Amino acid sequence: MAGPFGQAHGPARLTMATALMERKGIAYASTCHALLHVLELAYGVMLVAIAQDLGATLLVLGVLANVFGFAYGLTALPVGVLADRISETRLLAVCSIGMGLAAIVVSLAQGTVSLGVGLCVLGIALGIFHPVAAAFISRIATNTGLGFAYLGTGGNLGLALGPIVVGAIASGSSWRIAYAVFAVPCVILGLLFLRLPAPARSVPAAAGAGHSSDFKSLRPYLAPLVLVLVIGVLNGLIYRGVLTFLPTHLSENVNLGGVRIDSVMLAGSFTSVALLFGVAGQFLGGYLSDRRSREMLALFATAVSVPALAAVWGFGGLLLLGSAAFFAFFHFMSQPVFNALIADYTPNLWRGRMYGVYFFCCFGVGSFSASALGYVAEAHGVEMVFLVCTAIGVLATLCTVLLVLKVRGRTPVDRTPEAA
Repeated sequence: MAGPFGQAHGPARLTMATALMERKGIAYASTCHALLHVLELAYGVMLVAIAQDLGATLLVLGVLANVFGFAYGLTALPVGVLADRISETRLLAVCSIGMGLAAIVVSLAQGTVSLGVGLCVLGIALGIFHPVAAAFISRIATNTGLGFAYLGTGGNLGLALGPIVVGAIASGSSWRIAYAVFAVPCVILGLLFLRLPAPARSVPAAAGAGHSSDFKSLRPYLAPLVLVLVIGVLNGLIYRGVLTFLPTHLSENVNLGGVRIDSVMLAGSFTSVALLFGVAGQFLGGYLSDRRSREMLALFATAVSVPALAAVWGFGGLLLLGSAAFFAFFHFMSQPVFNALIADYTPNLWRGRMYGVYFFCCFGVGSFSASALGYVAEAHGVEMVFLVCTAIGVLATLCTVLLVLKVRGRTPVDRTPEAA
């Protein structure tokens, strides 16, 4: 039997070489995920500094965040197709090196137009990652849920620690330097990906054996897949809105008893404190998804996020910070669960394409909340962003209830012998 990277191994046990390659692959992908989210969240953390430097309003910067997010999500569609045809390790190398070069482009922006161009390039580079990495992990990880847990934990470490690191660099120098600093590790990581072998793909034994890449192989799970995609859109709207405006909201409504700290550093520090809880949630979600009903876990995490968002809107001070941390825990807990559900409902040879569609829904369609919520923030105050996100969370919860009802009694395609 072939291992995930093509080496031979017995059915009960991986060879040492295969296990090492699996660990390296997961470690590199998790590190790339961390760097990606540092660069993604940097814009929201430095929003105030960028606005002051370029003389732009929150509405304009929200539109630029929309441009960035849409490029991020749209890239997932063609890249998802490529992930079923080209080595994921090579695509991840292109992603990492592209992230580094794009960060330099953003750092050189001299106005809102050039900033928009730079953010678009960065969004395209970042957009390569999620469908490719998700397909990569689903193909090489011995335990799918745990593999996604490590991948998600890496991303959340970037989300949690990135703001305070970015804030510290920007407050000590400038927002431009903060972008440029992260170019170096991105390029180095891209070179490391080039040293990894390509993972093996399962080959259909015969036509009609459950591996057909035509649309018929998706039909049994088309309804739950559509529901997961709709939930992905709704969660994406929440995700982009929260990441863009949470740093500003925290810096305006949480104080340190008169202690004077640079506004960018303050935004980054508070955001890091809140998002650190997402690290634990991400890992717990991945761990439990190998042991419990994934649909019920998704429902629980989505439902609990709703009152947490309402609290972010309604509270101030330390209660606001605690509410943001509570939301981060459960929102990010759901991410590895939904990633694993895509694998559950998708034959192996469709895996990259379906992850491409899913991440387009999350990041591409979801990006439009940045413009819409930028208008809300400009017209009614930043805190109203989180009331709108609460309403979106209610819709996501209702759709997850439908998902649970729709798949009751079914066996996921990824857990059947013919799909393996």
